[in-house]
Amino acid sequence: MNVALVAAGADFRNQLQALLESQNHAVTPIDDITRAFGKISSGRFHLVVISDVPVVEDIVGLVKELRSHVPTRQIAILNVNASSAPSEVVALLDSGADDFLAKPFNGEIFLARVRTLLRRQIWSGAIEEEKVTILDAEDLNVHLVERVVRSDGKELALTRLEFDLLVHLMTRKGDVLKRGDILKAVWKYPDSVETRTLDKHVEKLRRKLGSPGKLIKTIHGVGYRFLDAKSAAASAE
Repeated sequence: MNVALVAAGADFRNQLQALLESQNHAVTPIDDITRAFGKISSGRFHLVVISDVPVVEDIVGLVKELRSHVPTRQIAILNVNASSAPSEVVALLDSGADDFLAKPFNGEIFLARVRTLLRRQIWSGAIEEEKVTILDAEDLNVHLVERVVRSDGKELALTRLEFDLLVHLMTRKGDVLKRGDILKAVWKYPDSVETRTLDKHVEKLRRKLGSPGKLIKTIHGVGYRFLDAKSAAASAE
């Protein structure tokens, strides 16, 4: 998912960004809250995390601005702040923020709050284009909202590019995908770029997936194909 991270303090912003990217979210850091609305409204975000903004009135102003603008009205908003005075928390929630988390906090709790907010986005229909939220193949489950991959019930540690590559292959099951097309879709590389990056990532992805890794087939001289159920059954015979 696409996350806008509004935080003035570089150290804590980097910590939150690392946590979010560990779950394969695409993070856009914004270090100036006065410019946050313009950047958020001109992009496409599923979640806004606001942190380390010392003046609560500035956060309230941004939240109200986001809620009053139709394209950003339904974006989930999570505020993380050291100041947790009841009156300030109430002001933030009443202004339209979805959740508040006081510092210091546990990173896993932060990520759980993020997952909860994104699930609500799906259930409410705010993220309209996510018609499918889970991709399955044999013992492999890919949760698009949480950006979590499980193989045989075990959660895997994939990088952002490995996750995006897997999703690109799985959403096109059965299709033979050309190397250049995959590079453009996942890495945004132009046609002129020659690289072994794709092959190395596929090799690592297969190893991490374990048994389901066999579903990623190399089409020599062309690219790759993720086997659909029919092709997988025929290949096993």
